[in-house]
Amino acid sequence: MPTVKQLRPFARAPLASFLEASGAVVLIQQPPEPVFQQVALRLAQARTVGMAHRSRLVERLLVMLQGFDALNVHFLRPDHDGQELTVGRLEDCKLVVHDPSVSKQHAVLRWHAAAHTCSVRDSGSMNGTWLNTRSLNEGEEWMLNDGDALGFGDAQFLFLRAETLHAHLQAG
Repeated sequence: MPTVKQLRPFARAPLASFLEASGAVVLIQQPPEPVFQQVALRLAQARTVGMAHRSRLVERLLVMLQGFDALNVHFLRPDHDGQELTVGRLEDCKLVVHDPSVSKQHAVLRWHAAAHTCSVRDSGSMNGTWLNTRSLNEGEEWMLNDGDALGFGDAQFLFLRAETLHAHLQAG
């Protein structure tokens, strides 16, 4: 997956071309530490491990934004209304997150074409799904807004519309 910095040259492309190549929405993630990736790969068939303190969520998001160019970009390309995009450690998930605090099948993002956004629902994960600073209950579904912070266990993401990413790339 590319970093924000690697995508900067594509900001010169017209928005329509960028959207065609990227899809409608993206998740921006701080790259996981290599040691945590290795642990997650070894735990692929095991339970997840405990998570960090949520009181540091805002602090961690600010650190992410300071290093915006180094963040990983996950392109989500839903192709029909209601499509569900799974998030977890398993390789058959649409968004594979190599972090030991992420469950094998952690959460689901559902595409809402008319609203041009997704909703998020926790799938009974061990370490929780977070929307901004709110912990989601299992099965509870919330609509996402452009710029929302998502947490799957300790893995932190920013949810952006592709148009917003394009604008940030042009400005940067």
